[in-house]
Amino acid sequence: MADPPEKKMLKRIPDGDNIDRLSALPNCVLLRILSRFRTKDAAATSVLSTRWRDLFVSLPDVNLSFRVDSDASDRDRMFFDFIDFANRVVRQRNKASIGKIEVSVMHFVKSYRLAFESLLVSAAAALSSCNVQQLLISVRIDKTTERFSIPIPPGIFSSKTLVSLTLSFEVDWNVPDFVWLPNLKYLYLFEFRLVDEDSIQRLLQGCPLLEQLMLFVQSFSYESESEEGIEVEVLHISSPSLKSLVLCWNAKVELEFTVVVQSENLESLVCSLKGQHKVTIDAPNLKSLTVEGDVLEVHINQSLVSIDKAVVRAEFLHNVTNDSDLFLRVQHAFKFISGLQNVKSLTLSENILKALYFSQPALPTFRNLIKLELIPVYCYYFPRSCILQVLSNLFESSPKLEVLIFSEVFKNYFGEDEEFGSVFLQALPLTFIGHLKNGKSLKKMALEREAREDWKCVPEDCERILSFKKCSDDCQIVLKKKWDHITCPKFRQLLNLSP
Repeated sequence: MADPPEKKMLKRIPDGDNIDRLSALPNCVLLRILSRFRTKDAAATSVLSTRWRDLFVSLPDVNLSFRVDSDASDRDRMFFDFIDFANRVVRQRNKASIGKIEVSVMHFVKSYRLAFESLLVSAAAALSSCNVQQLLISVRIDKTTERFSIPIPPGIFSSKTLVSLTLSFEVDWNVPDFVWLPNLKYLYLFEFRLVDEDSIQRLLQGCPLLEQLMLFVQSFSYESESEEGIEVEVLHISSPSLKSLVLCWNAKVELEFTVVVQSENLESLVCSLKGQHKVTIDAPNLKSLTVEGDVLEVHINQSLVSIDKAVVRAEFLHNVTNDSDLFLRVQHAFKFISGLQNVKSLTLSENILKALYFSQPALPTFRNLIKLELIPVYCYYFPRSCILQVLSNLFESSPKLEVLIFSEVFKNYFGEDEEFGSVFLQALPLTFIGHLKNGKSLKKMALEREAREDWKCVPEDCERILSFKKCSDDCQIVLKKKWDHITCPKFRQLLNLSP
């Protein structure tokens, strides 16, 4: 009697069956498997059989990474072998599409420059022939080598298919005269050196659909073997399509430097600055703004009606030289803060509060402000009472304030070794709590201590807090530990928290 179909399926395959069923799979399946490996490891499968020999060169993404110990004796030989392999992977595509090319090189030295340029040429050629959408190139210079430049092939800046471009070069390179990236939406430039005032704007004009730009500036002067240093004083960023901009300085500016940001569709702007910057913002639809570091002036051309969130950690009083300079800086700080009166969430560091203390006009009414976060930056020479006065004025100008956050607790010290018995004396005077509780809209106030401490250690402070009169009868005061939100017993045990 013949076995039923179900039993036939359970029959054991003979041990002598040597059929290569893996190689019999279609290319799309094998490439999906190989895509989970690094390009170098995927290339190792080429020795399996003729079926696998050139399969890896058809992978949708190409990831090429050179990372060896900095003191490796045969590092040079390994690098040139890497370049030969990388060029083969990129060039032998037979016009097969590439989704992403990623090249990362560590411990780069000047003697590698010519070989690396050949790989850049191969990558530039692949952009047009293989419809590449993402290109990421990262170079980390070895600490033993001298400064030098790498010419970037113009083809990298002329691609119809490129959507995302990331260049992280610790070497000098120039933006070419002609840039045409019609579909580029994401541009990330790290360790970028400003060669001339028009370089970035020339780049942006060739990217009509650009939405996100991250620009990390390394220095403001450029020196080559044949040119004298070129001093750059202005950075102008203008793009009607730009929605998100992150602008950071990795080197301090010694002289006054001007930054102009102009975009009618810009929604998010982050400026992290070092040195004496003047910033002008012309972005009427801005929703999120972050300004950090040292600034002389931040000027907002148009009222930010739609702004939701602002983070101000800027030092407006950086290197004040005299009373006249102080007066101008204070006026700039007050005018800048006044331009944020429509904000819903506001984060302020103590640096801006110092500048506001010296300003004469009353603060504007923040009629939409719901959440306020304060970042203490305590110092010896600025009295706590002055900060308290600014905070009191700020609370009075925020009729809808519902959430108040202190991001950190610092010691309110006058000497490094001075000890305090209360967590409040390490933050702000207790009278501040009384001012906060005078807010008519306040519904809940939560005060935290470190997880290993207990409020029972400071009963006198608890009594003082609870005894303050409240304008809001519904205000609830919660005294809790820092990690009370962690309820999982296992996590609490790992963090050495009490049950």
